Order: sequence, then C-alpha cells, then structure tokens
Amino acid sequence: MHRLKGQLRRFSQILFILSILQACSHSIHQQYIGSMDPDVTYGDGKWISVESQDFVVLALAFNTDYVEKGMNSLEAKCPGRLAQVTTEHVTSFKFLSYEQRVIFKGLCLRAS
Repeated sequence: MHRLKGQLRRFSQILFILSILQACSHSIHQQYIGSMDPDVTYGDGKWISVESQDFVVLALAFNTDYVEKGMNSLEAKCPGRLAQVTTEHVTSFKFLSYEQRVIFKGLCLRAS
C-alpha cells in the first residue's frame, strides 16, 4: 500500500510538471488609438490591417524591427492617405519563449 501511494504521488508530480510545460497565455498589453480626423467619414475609405511579429526564445530577440516593418507594410498597402491608425500589442507566452505581435489598423483614403 505504501508503495502504491509513492507511485501515485510521483505520477501526480509528473502530471503537474507536464501541465505547466504546456501552459500558455495571451495578453493584450496596450492599444493605442491615434488622433481621429474629424473630416473623415467611414464611406470615404477602406479599413486595412497588417500584423507584424517577433518570436523570442530564452529572452533572445532576433527580429527587433518588427514594429517598424509592420507600420511600413501598412503604409505600403494604402496608395492614398492613411488616417485613424490604431495599434494593438499582443504577447503569447509559451514554454521558455513568447511571441510578440503588433496589429496595425487604419483607414485608407483615396488619393485626390
């Protein structure tokens, strides 16, 4: 009986450790909304969005310019004027690593 309790305790400890290793979480750190243009109406343009990301392992970041690349991609998607830009910073935590994502959204207005 004593041996069975020891095996069950060891099994529960291993199960606990494995459940922690697979755990992940997601967090929205901040959302920025730029100044709104009072002269813009929603019918004047088209909403566009771009997502840019960085994957960090053991606190080693390699793609440190992912925010700049994302904003450049958003500007490249809009041939006219970009207005009402919002950004959302999201982090997904994984085992010994995490993924940072920045989601850009903006209203693309036609070139006059």
